[in-house]
Amino acid sequence: MKSWQLLGYLGLLPFIAFLYLSVNVENPNITAQQAFVAYSAIIVSFIAGTLWRKDDHHINQQITSNTLSLIAFLALLIERDLALIILVFSFLFLFIYEQKLAKDTQQNNLNANYMKMRFWLTLIVVSLHITAYFLWFY
Repeated sequence: MKSWQLLGYLGLLPFIAFLYLSVNVENPNITAQQAFVAYSAIIVSFIAGTLWRKDDHHINQQITSNTLSLIAFLALLIERDLALIILVFSFLFLFIYEQKLAKDTQQNNLNANYMKMRFWLTLIVVSLHITAYFLWFY
């Protein structure tokens, strides 16, 4: 397993830990629900940041990157149920957008492997957000 793959999958651990803690442990200072949403917003911003390119030929990617980072920040300021929904759509949009960018560039094995990993990570993260929504609000 390549280091970028290992880091990608290790990034799932805080989602899983905070979801578990949100149901099983209560802390009066910060809730695991808040931590889950905050971590999610940080990851959306991180992935959006990978879209950034320095030259003017990538202005759409720069706008997309900044917009998604601001949306993730907004998710920190609103009710958690709505934040989970916004973050789910942000992860889905990022995957679809990145997949489109990958198709527009030359296909190679690294790109295909990366997008395969991104698919699984996105599927798991979205599933964890949906699980959190139903555990927290139903």
